[in-house]
Amino acid sequence: MIQAKTIHINSFKYFYPERPRLLHVNQPLFESLSQNPAWVAEPKYNGSRLQLHVIGGAFHFWNRHQEPLVYTPSREVLDSLRSLGLKGYWLFDGEMRHNKTKGIKHQAVLYDVFIANGELLNAKPFWWRRQIMAGIKGLFVGDEETVSLTHQYQDRFKEAFDGLITRDEIEGLVIKNLQGRLNLGRTRATDSTWMWKVRKPSNRYHF
Repeated sequence: MIQAKTIHINSFKYFYPERPRLLHVNQPLFESLSQNPAWVAEPKYNGSRLQLHVIGGAFHFWNRHQEPLVYTPSREVLDSLRSLGLKGYWLFDGEMRHNKTKGIKHQAVLYDVFIANGELLNAKPFWWRRQIMAGIKGLFVGDEETVSLTHQYQDRFKEAFDGLITRDEIEGLVIKNLQGRLNLGRTRATDSTWMWKVRKPSNRYHF
């Protein structure tokens, strides 16, 4: 068996995050995934897609288009990030929850980690990457903290979906395979083979 080579990165590198495929809540596949323990569901927030680079104690906020995010972090955001005690180079995928929904400012939720202490995690499954984030002291699950780790639903995706979309800030669910491995783009985003996006009902979207 050939072992995947470990890639270490110590300077700023931009990677385009994958695009989840679209799935309608009424499609049979939605219920099938809900009953399959290999899949989990996470809330999709109405925010600015965030790639958070942590390099040498500095924090760099970028969007999903390889551009710096037009955002000035508050002292609370910076204090929360510093409290995580991250060493080396880290790259997180998440959402900047700021000014898209009334009453919500200067909050961030993290979905995934692409680089951990200089190691590119392209060979690691999603459950492994999630475990790394869950092990960061001070990074709590939910969305009540200034910087948090997104909640996961193990089953009953329809029940979770119906409850979440009553919140203005929630756009729907992203359903992920726990064995999913990263397919990050260097020049453009790729379509994911292990993530599905389920949007709340809207006249804007047609399936």
